[in-house]
Amino acid sequence: MTTDKPAPGAGRPRWRQPRPSWPKGARCAVVLTFTLDAELFWLRLHPSARQRPKTLSLGTYGIRRGVPRLLDLLDTHALPATWFVPEHTATHHPQAVRRIAAAGHEIAAAAPPVPGRTPDGDVRDTWARTAAALEAVTGVRPTGLRAAPGVLGDGHGALLDELGFRWSSSTHGDDRPHLLWSGGRPTAVMEVPWQWEYADAPYFLYNGAPVAFPPGESRIAAYRDVLADWKDSFDAYRDHGLCWVLTLDPQSIGKPGRALMLAELLDHIRGHEDVWFATVGQVAEHWRRTVGPEPEPEGHPERVRAGWPSPPRDDTLTL
Repeated sequence: MTTDKPAPGAGRPRWRQPRPSWPKGARCAVVLTFTLDAELFWLRLHPSARQRPKTLSLGTYGIRRGVPRLLDLLDTHALPATWFVPEHTATHHPQAVRRIAAAGHEIAAAAPPVPGRTPDGDVRDTWARTAAALEAVTGVRPTGLRAAPGVLGDGHGALLDELGFRWSSSTHGDDRPHLLWSGGRPTAVMEVPWQWEYADAPYFLYNGAPVAFPPGESRIAAYRDVLADWKDSFDAYRDHGLCWVLTLDPQSIGKPGRALMLAELLDHIRGHEDVWFATVGQVAEHWRRTVGPEPEPEGHPERVRAGWPSPPRDDTLTL
């Protein structure tokens, strides 16, 4: 006598979210992004970097060698990418930015966050000036922006909307795109989140002066470990049908060995015929058309942080 056994998990609620729908029946989306900070990456860490040509040369390498090597790689694989460019790079390395745009890639703004002020003035002016600088260099006004790490107020969606940006890729609070809300209302700005685990900076960018970056870490990760982790991560995102965003910097991933690692990763991804390679702007517009407005999320991380109680003071703690 045989007894039919229930399938594993039968009778239990399923919490898995509905699988997103991607163009042409793709199972998942993959977005390659590159942040072209160049020397600005190190200038932001400490003002004394201006007097440290060896430190600044790390960023210059990204322009001189990293960008051409990565453009060749993307061209070989016939893949699109989104390049985030700050005003500083557009001003100091316009030829590199034009070369990227001429290759058919998306140029977006990389800019300081809200709220606060920068040495150059108000954030609104800085973001607007960055967009204007990129338009002057490429002839096309950017439609998207990625804010630099730091405090990012919950009003940034309204500001982006005001300045004419259509999308943002600045936060880490989701693994699906979503509209940014401000003042209890949805803006017209679509957020395409990214995660630090899928950025090259935590693994490969290191310098001992003017300040240690990353703090307390004095080694470079093994390529094989990062490659294995990223392959597994892509496989998981594909399984869930999500949008996997890689966040890379030419001064890091543009080194010969790391570029080969990236090529092997792309070979792994391209081994699946159901992957949609897209720019951030393409993902944002697709999500806007197919999903539309969604309920306001529980709250912007900065609003949540503002509600935390102050930690008790410990006078015995010495920093």
